[in-house]
Amino acid sequence: MDQKLLQKEALQKLRQARKPTIAAVTARVKAQKQAIAAIKKELQKGDYTVPELAAATGLPSDVVLWYIASMKKYGEVAEGQQDGSYFRYRLAASNRAER
Repeated sequence: MDQKLLQKEALQKLRQARKPTIAAVTARVKAQKQAIAAIKKELQKGDYTVPELAAATGLPSDVVLWYIASMKKYGEVAEGQQDGSYFRYRLAASNRAER
């Protein structure tokens, strides 16, 4: 067999071996995008605490907190007034203008 044919077969085997991993990662990225979109959709309506967002989106509160922390870090969400033990979060001013 010539070199090109060997390389082609090796690449096909590699793709087959990685197929389940790629599918799993693709599913996780899709779920993450859906979760962030659901959180942003609720935040467009007003300020929410993490438990309120969890109830409104149907996501577990630890997942909502994780995404809120990430979004806050990158300036997509701003922390508002404290409501009891929780802070209220809202979309940052730059994100509100984009919507």
